[in-house]
Amino acid sequence: MIVSDTIAAIATSMGKAGIGIIKISGPLAIKASLGFFRKKNKTPLNPENVVSHKMIHGWILHQNSEKIIDEVLWVCMKKPYSYTGEDVAEIHTHGSHVVLETILENIVSLPDIRLAKPGEFTQRACLNGRMDLTHAEALKEIISAQTPKALPLTSAHLSGQFRAQITRLQDTIFKCLSAIEATIDFPDEMFDEEPVSVFLMPQINQIDQLIASYDQTAIYRDGIRVVIVGCPNVGKSSLLNCLLTKDRAIVSRQPGTTRDIIDARMNIDNIPITIYDTAGIHQTDDTIEQQGITRAKDLIEQADLIMFLVEADRDLISDDFYVYQMIKDFQWVLCANKIDRVKSIQINNLPAQWPDPICISARHDIGMASLKKAIKDYITQKNSGVPDPEFMINLRQKKCLEKAREALIQAQTALNENLPVDCAVIDIRLAIDALGEITDAVCHEHVLDDIFSTFCIGK
Repeated sequence: MIVSDTIAAIATSMGKAGIGIIKISGPLAIKASLGFFRKKNKTPLNPENVVSHKMIHGWILHQNSEKIIDEVLWVCMKKPYSYTGEDVAEIHTHGSHVVLETILENIVSLPDIRLAKPGEFTQRACLNGRMDLTHAEALKEIISAQTPKALPLTSAHLSGQFRAQITRLQDTIFKCLSAIEATIDFPDEMFDEEPVSVFLMPQINQIDQLIASYDQTAIYRDGIRVVIVGCPNVGKSSLLNCLLTKDRAIVSRQPGTTRDIIDARMNIDNIPITIYDTAGIHQTDDTIEQQGITRAKDLIEQADLIMFLVEADRDLISDDFYVYQMIKDFQWVLCANKIDRVKSIQINNLPAQWPDPICISARHDIGMASLKKAIKDYITQKNSGVPDPEFMINLRQKKCLEKAREALIQAQTALNENLPVDCAVIDIRLAIDALGEITDAVCHEHVLDDIFSTFCIGK
């Protein structure tokens, strides 16, 4: 990655807003942006005389003309006391996308200034030592946080809690490594009280706990997928609309109205939920309906939880059992819809092995609290035995932890089987390096490129 060039990007969301910000970073950031800027009295500023971290009110002009684009605030942050560790300039304009894009086009038209890649500002901050990877990845998670619960789990990284825990873990493993290496030079002074391999068990257990917390925190980051299935005309679309408290799907008495997947988002107890309404599943020769059913099958395999809808006022039919055969190997709850039509469930052929149905009326908003509780119970059950997390671990960090765990187990096995101590030493060093990848201590440039490519442009 070239870090000697200057980059620019819009740092705020596009759309109508009171304020929009263009960020420029690199050796030409201050000089180039001041080429378009004039103070309120129309006089230019000398780049050598500007004061760092001080807002200046003025105008942004078109390149090679005195035509005003917008009234702005200009500010610079001189290296190394900036977000990226380089010279940074920001232009605070009105939030019109036309204004922002016009200013940005003028800036990147200059020689040696280009449009920033996704996450490149933060990547430069890491390369310049302004933050470590746990801090940088936390910024991405904060931007993407979907619920209030997710926010403190991500912002905890900003205070360095996770980094400190990983650093302590590395230090402890290194002490174990030193003790084990000592047995190579002083074989007659082996530890009599307990095997050296036992030294690694607390670290393996600690890594296990961190890995186990991933699934719990992933729920707050990514949410869960809930898929509504059933044969035609059982009220799947009505249930989707009822849960969302708005008309998201078309509802009709005519069977087969829903031909494709409809999805929507909601929060239940601070958990982001994506709910999918599917086509009615039944045996049919209609090619269009078959395509919808095939898509529903694919979605069932990806679901975290399935809501299986049947009708409360009739016995199960062959299509209901056809649906059951598709979902029986997955996590599902049974919902008896249209309970408003009867005083109690009229399903006489309900199999004994099926769970007790949750009685609901999607049309009349009956039983929704029980249904939401079933979703919460599923989440609680999934996370049972896992302590409440202090911070959110992402997939990359989990893989690093798994790599470290595998290396420590191999080292422990080598010691238990009295293999050459050098074998264990190599594995322990691999574990230390794997943990170092979490904080970027041993990260390579291509790894950084992969990480920051998922960031938004302008961050």
